[in-house]
Amino acid sequence: MIAHEKCVVATLGVTVLFVLGSVGCLATHKYVQTQVTPIQGNIQTVDKKVDAKTTELDQRISDVDRHAEEGYSSATAKAESADKDAQKADQDAQGAQQTADKGLKLAADDEQAIQNLDNYHPVKTGSVLFGFNRYELTEQDQQQLTDLAQSLTPLKHYVIEVEGFTDKVGSKQYNLELSRRRADAVVRYLTVTGHVPLLRIHVIGLGEDEPVADNTTRDGRKQNRRVEIRIMAPDLGQQAEAGGAAQHPSTTASVPTPQ
Repeated sequence: MIAHEKCVVATLGVTVLFVLGSVGCLATHKYVQTQVTPIQGNIQTVDKKVDAKTTELDQRISDVDRHAEEGYSSATAKAESADKDAQKADQDAQGAQQTADKGLKLAADDEQAIQNLDNYHPVKTGSVLFGFNRYELTEQDQQQLTDLAQSLTPLKHYVIEVEGFTDKVGSKQYNLELSRRRADAVVRYLTVTGHVPLLRIHVIGLGEDEPVADNTTRDGRKQNRRVEIRIMAPDLGQQAEAGGAAQHPSTTASVPTPQ
């Protein structure tokens, strides 16, 4: 009996333990369902949000990097363009300065040339001698004047002074007229035969004034019966290498005419 009771008690104890274990398991499963599962869901939701934010942040960072790269490239291109523009502007400025310098030099040269236009000096001289009371040109005189006219070819700016003279024999008025005729004979040959423009010739008869020799001697009177020819030109660069006439100033060629 006692053994039977013990057996019953043991069985009841096992049953109780089983029931309690079952109740405990049920309680744990319910706790998981009501507490743990929602937390896990929340964690998953948070993870998704974090992933989304991380992705969005990465995209923003990528956009910022892209914009920064584009801005850097644009700034670099603009800087290079500005540098090229600055170099071109500097070159243009240098070119303009050089042009201005050339213009100033040309202006200075022109001003100097204009000033020199009034600064005539002899580049060639000649003298034709005449016989007593004569004003005709001999063949030698004509050849001399032809050579003189040909020497004018290299010159662009010049004038010719033609002055007629006589000795002191005869009246002063007659000698003045005779000196004019001698000067006119020279001018006529230079213009008609030598093709020298008349506007470039200045002519005057001075008679017995300004003798170059003593009128009391025969040889002196011979030297005074003359026409002096002076080619006058300004000192211009274009005439610096103007050939024999300009290279040998004040050369005198005198061809005596027998009396």
